[in-house]
Amino acid sequence: MADNGHTIKKMGILSSFKSLRGNLSLKLTVCSLAVGLLAGYGALAFRISISEIQTLFYGFGSELVVTEAAHLPWWQIMMVPVIGGLIIGVILKFIMPERRPQGVADVIESVLINRGKMKLLPGVGAFMTSAISLGTGASGGREGPVVHFGAMLASQLGQFMRIPSSHYTTLIGCGVASAVAASFNAPIAGMFFALEVVIGSIATQAVAPIVIAAVVGTVVTRIHIGDFPAFIIPNYQIVSWWEMPAIALLGVVSAVVALLFIWSMQFSEQTIDKLKIPTILRPAAGGLALGIIALFFPQIIGVGYEATYSALNEQYGLLLLLSLIVVKTIAVAITMGSRLGGGFFSPSLFVGAMTGGAFGIIAASVFPEMAASHGLYAIIGMTAVACSVLGAPISTILIVFELTGDYKIAIAVMVAVAVATLITKQIIGRSIFQTQLAMRNLDVKESGALRYLKYRQVRGIMDREFIEIPDSTPMLELREIARNTRHDKFIVVNPKNQSFIGRIDFADLKPHVFGDDIDEDLTAIDLTQEGSPQVHPDTSLKAALIIFNETELDCLPVVDITSGIRLIGLLHYKDLLREYNEALLKMQNESTDKLIR
Repeated sequence: MADNGHTIKKMGILSSFKSLRGNLSLKLTVCSLAVGLLAGYGALAFRISISEIQTLFYGFGSELVVTEAAHLPWWQIMMVPVIGGLIIGVILKFIMPERRPQGVADVIESVLINRGKMKLLPGVGAFMTSAISLGTGASGGREGPVVHFGAMLASQLGQFMRIPSSHYTTLIGCGVASAVAASFNAPIAGMFFALEVVIGSIATQAVAPIVIAAVVGTVVTRIHIGDFPAFIIPNYQIVSWWEMPAIALLGVVSAVVALLFIWSMQFSEQTIDKLKIPTILRPAAGGLALGIIALFFPQIIGVGYEATYSALNEQYGLLLLLSLIVVKTIAVAITMGSRLGGGFFSPSLFVGAMTGGAFGIIAASVFPEMAASHGLYAIIGMTAVACSVLGAPISTILIVFELTGDYKIAIAVMVAVAVATLITKQIIGRSIFQTQLAMRNLDVKESGALRYLKYRQVRGIMDREFIEIPDSTPMLELREIARNTRHDKFIVVNPKNQSFIGRIDFADLKPHVFGDDIDEDLTAIDLTQEGSPQVHPDTSLKAALIIFNETELDCLPVVDITSGIRLIGLLHYKDLLREYNEALLKMQNESTDKLIR
């Protein structure tokens, strides 16, 4: 009887598990809870890892980097980033598939291209790379790596639970929300960041699971670290509503700083690429540059929360604030360009706080009776720069409010954010993450159908049946060929090496071969349309579509450049349009399914 009871119990558990795997709604709810726990503890593990690595190399694990670094010898400050860079170089060389650390941009790319499927090894490698980077002095943020790790865990859970691929984006949103919420102790901001940046829509059926994950991630942080804002600041007040023009002007300044920040990341990546430094040494070279800068400005080491806190609490003078805007931007650019790991959130908060603080000091010197304390301007600048860099105004405003615990300056913050966002949208039109993707030739604003064509090749739909005609073929022979074939495209080739010369359309051929008087002196080469655009087997269908639209042709030759220019097929415009229409219908059906669910 005992065995029968055990068997019945086992069957009951198995039945419940199968029921869970079959009920999609229940499965998503359970997965959102699980993802919230995984990503929350992943964020906690990342923070602990940075602290332990920092303790190993610097002798302290706290975020008071500037204070503690004052007691370190110069050679340690300079060489620790180099050692960290050498370790990272090995990881990039032998573990990371694309030879670079990964972050938020890779999560967005996964959603757009791979429908949310992320691999385990690159995710673990990115975790290790960024933890070592920030623990050994690289100038970056911890939020980007945490977001990537949380998204990877969510994707892996979805694959294990056999969640339909159409729901992977929701799961990844859960991982992102939990990671941000756990990292900042900011559940509302975590939810909006996932919806605003990763999913790209706030009106979505993904809200409920993402809210659950964000709450769970926050609970994990509050259990193990406590419930308090990241920055404790004085109770700043707006002195006069006449300050609003100055706050709007700060929005303009913040937009300029944000644009320069984004441009510097792109410039650094392209410049260091030109130096052709071996992958295994590239992070170490960047570490050396960072170590030298840190000798004079230790504020750039690591995440930089102590320096940001000092700016918010009015502990820095004008000259230091202005210097740190430039130096931190350069340090982050070197960090990213040399493939050291880290994110952009904390650096953008850092640069924004310095910008606002410096602006506040200058404003107070011009209108001393009307200007608020420059600590208030530091908060406003921090929000305006960060939202412009990240392209996430709603979640950035919420994160800053939850970081500081101060909602009384909401109007001032919103004015600066609105001005900064409007300017950056008009000038560059994309965030730092979208800029990174654009450098990889991926446009997030591109339609799903066109993006689908970008990753399909000509070889998949080309016509391999065609008529090859030697260039010396006479008209009489051409007439016989035309009469006995259904094709209306004739490809002219060099008979010696079968290389492509041009083509003859039936409309051009008809007057010469079907009239009463045939000019026997003419040959195929005389009717050939030379200089026709060509495509290759690995040309993307999107690129081919652009050629069709520019030339208004109905057919393109496909040539194999590995063996000269030998013709291997024809790409017909009608076949490409059919592929495009199928992609449009597929995207439309997926959108409809999401609305129904």
